[in-house]
Amino acid sequence: MNDPLQLAADLARRFEGLRLRPYQDQAGYWTIGYGSRALADGPAVSRTTQSISAAEADALLTDRLAVVQGRVRQLVTAPLTAGQEAALIDFSYNLGTSALAGSTLLRLLNQRAYVAAGAELARWNHVRIDGRLVESNGLTNRRRAELALWNTPSHSQPSGRVKALS
Repeated sequence: MNDPLQLAADLARRFEGLRLRPYQDQAGYWTIGYGSRALADGPAVSRTTQSISAAEADALLTDRLAVVQGRVRQLVTAPLTAGQEAALIDFSYNLGTSALAGSTLLRLLNQRAYVAAGAELARWNHVRIDGRLVESNGLTNRRRAELALWNTPSHSQPSGRVKALS
């Protein structure tokens, strides 16, 4: 499978887990489904948000990942494999596209320094708790999984402007 969205969705499902009722994530944000902080019609998730179905959680994830993919494709000027694109989609879904936009990872990637850019993923394994940055085992594992995807050889090109490396 070389569909970046499907690869990213699989990774997000694995690390976010599915919760059909609102819950606070490790950083204290109210989330639902597979880590969604907003509902399909726009409102932010809160303590009083109604439960959703598994199908609604999948739709939220798929829709949000498509939006994130569009933003990643705007930011990245270097060719990507499907695995690299998927890793960036999951990274940006987890941390926000603004984290990618201002990152050394993106600067290195757009200079086509692929190994150095991939290595930058590991630096994003902290969560802010009570105003302090604390290393998170969950984020460390997620970044490792993204790097493994990043380093996966691609045998076909992803769709869109982003092309596989030659």
